[in-house]
Amino acid sequence: MLKKRTIAVVGGGAACTAFLAAYARRLSGDVAGASADVIVFEPGKSFGPGIAYAEDADTALLNRPYSAMSVDYGDPGQFRRWLYRQPSARESSDNNEAGENSAGSAPEARPTTRSHFVPRSLFGQYLENVFRQSREDLRLLGSQVTLVPSAVIDLTVETGATGGNRGNGGTESHVLTTADGDRFVADEVVFAIGAIAPSDVYGLTGSAGFVAQPYPLVNSLSQVDRSAEVLVLGAGLTAIDAAVVLADAGRERRITLASRSGRIPDVRTDLGTGELPELIAGARTLLAEGRVSLRSIHELLDSALRLGGTSIREALLPYTDAWSAPELMRHRLENPLPGGLAQRCVGALTPFYSELWRSLPDASRRLFLRDHYRTYNCLRNPMPVTNAHRLLGLHDEGRLAFAKGITSVTQTAGGRFTATFADGRTEHYDAVVNAVGRTNNTAAASASSLTSRLVRNGTFVSHPLGGIRVDPETNQVRGSAGAAFPRLYVIGDLASGEHFHVSSMELVARQAAKVAGQLVPAPDRLLVGAVA
Repeated sequence: MLKKRTIAVVGGGAACTAFLAAYARRLSGDVAGASADVIVFEPGKSFGPGIAYAEDADTALLNRPYSAMSVDYGDPGQFRRWLYRQPSARESSDNNEAGENSAGSAPEARPTTRSHFVPRSLFGQYLENVFRQSREDLRLLGSQVTLVPSAVIDLTVETGATGGNRGNGGTESHVLTTADGDRFVADEVVFAIGAIAPSDVYGLTGSAGFVAQPYPLVNSLSQVDRSAEVLVLGAGLTAIDAAVVLADAGRERRITLASRSGRIPDVRTDLGTGELPELIAGARTLLAEGRVSLRSIHELLDSALRLGGTSIREALLPYTDAWSAPELMRHRLENPLPGGLAQRCVGALTPFYSELWRSLPDASRRLFLRDHYRTYNCLRNPMPVTNAHRLLGLHDEGRLAFAKGITSVTQTAGGRFTATFADGRTEHYDAVVNAVGRTNNTAAASASSLTSRLVRNGTFVSHPLGGIRVDPETNQVRGSAGAAFPRLYVIGDLASGEHFHVSSMELVARQAAKVAGQLVPAPDRLLVGAVA
């Protein structure tokens, strides 16, 4: 008699939650009932949200409207329905209609039916709910889900370990060792470990006044003095979240967002949805005819924008002409069409990202990452309108500055920090917040991390364009010989070199569904299809 299989999921955040929900959906149609037990490893405080959506300040907003967020993209309105069922959302809505505001919370940032952008922590609460429900669903389907509140620090393959097997004659099992020294055995392993921690670009870790990991913001930024001059490294969404929370917690603070390029995310100015049929048809034609190039994709986008009354030149003007951050925000708020339609076009191509990316010549992919990725990312992940208004207000009050061309940051003997810029000037700050954002470069991972350990021992092979090598059809880990490991899977940022953009909740959920499909044994899927 075959022993029951065990699946280990490394990481208990959003990617894990999406996987458990997808696995439960898949098993619910499995008439043979061949469920595997699941072990989830998560060192954080709770299972479901992960660091990205942990409890935090209400002003730390999702950068996508709530109607575009779900762990199941067969049911894109799931989060929205959950949100509307929450008493806090109904109470806030009632208060808004009465003209009341809770202290310290702008109405646009609260969970009301009038606000398209809600706090990240609300999505985290939803993820906790989905995690609990999926665990219960799996229990009813015969799958025991064990929670291990510890980090996995090592993974080895052992012959004859006491795990299950899939009846294919193999006896190898994966042994996972936690930071607590415990060992667990599993047949399959799903890596859902999220992004690699932000890089410490200037080697400031350990310095008093340096915040290495900003999330959750309410915890990490509470140590910053209310009257401090604060340098925020980065100008992306993480930096914007940090600036807003810092400004709310100390009106005496002066904050500077500094980066090398000075580019900030676009302003989300179009909440419209729809497939844009001409654009979709054009993408399919490029793929079918093998004509994918940076030029052909550029022309396809320009054609779609011209049908909407603008052009790619006009949409990218703030970036190609290097406008200042305040200029970009004011322009987008006054003239939303070019940016909004470009954002919509970039979003409409989401289902084609992986295939388009893999169809490009290697030299073109490298060129794109070097010269165009930052602009693409500004359009793909724009800031909520609420934050644009807030940043402009802080800038006009003299409380927020934007700086580009930063080249170094050092701590002086007196404990302050000195930043040097490309134009030769230097500025001094009391505290530094590391908000450079996520990275997919495995070389940037901590030497003690599981990712680094698995790269060193050859289980993971770094992809030259980021993340690790995976099979694009299954998300199975690929070894140094190029063959896929049939029992190791990846969901999220570690697959970015192969798939291009994988960090959005939509793409994480799609990957989770793909992996869940691989882990319901094939004979059972065939049996399901044979039952009328």
